[in-house]
Amino acid sequence: MGLRKVVALLLALATGPVAGCGLLTSETASGFMPQAGVCHQAPGDNASGEAYRPVDCMERHEAETFLVSRFAGPDAESDDPPATGSDAALRAYYSCATAAREFLGDDWPVGRLSLRLVLPTTEGWAAAERWYRCDLVEIVALDLYEPSPRANSLKGALGSPSSPLRHGCYNAELDEYRELKSLPPASCTGPHRTEFAGIWRADDVPYGEEILSEEMMNGCYGVIARYVGLADDGEVRRRLLPLPLPPTDDDLAAGETSVLCLLHTDGKPLTRSLAGVGVRGLPPRR
Repeated sequence: MGLRKVVALLLALATGPVAGCGLLTSETASGFMPQAGVCHQAPGDNASGEAYRPVDCMERHEAETFLVSRFAGPDAESDDPPATGSDAALRAYYSCATAAREFLGDDWPVGRLSLRLVLPTTEGWAAAERWYRCDLVEIVALDLYEPSPRANSLKGALGSPSSPLRHGCYNAELDEYRELKSLPPASCTGPHRTEFAGIWRADDVPYGEEILSEEMMNGCYGVIARYVGLADDGEVRRRLLPLPLPPTDDDLAAGETSVLCLLHTDGKPLTRSLAGVGVRGLPPRR
């Protein structure tokens, strides 16, 4: 099921905002419920009952729960927790993604973050647990997808354009086939050749299918053109190279379609951001 169909279904199911809940709610579900507004020492911990031991977000942790909600209707009636890629799991994931934007101040993929949908264990589901949990994890770097421990909440962490969590500028190292080898960060006011331009969403790609390289390249050219303040024409394509970073396998399996679009130049290093510079601010033609 594509993102647009899932979102349309979410809108049809939603009856309006409910304080403390996601888009899928039910007053009839029962069983253990985790808490929102708490943190966890490791991502993905879906323990319940006495084994559920969240920590205060001012303590060292790797994951933060910002939303807890319930499955409802047919989604809650299956014998097992929703499988990855199922309509129920996709609806829950997009509920998390929608809530994450409000919690963070922007879409989570624009920062060094990972969004995790956490479901009950098979045993917990059999014991009438029908919750789903939305967690955020700070990662070390775009090319080092490991948790970066922190000791405060991520609430509002992307609300400022200058947030240190936002993707910025880099000095990408490419191989002979122009494939990305490494992505060391750099200052946008110092020498750099690579810059985050925005997100292209492969909404029309059916769930479970690979996002083709050509689709990502064309999609990112459009993102880069808007970023520098130009139309997506030959001029942008002659002067800049797009470096698309597709979702990780785990994110893609969860239903994420956001492709990170980096612009890159092989020529003289840039010494300022290319945001809104127009054609005169672009590097010479390649």
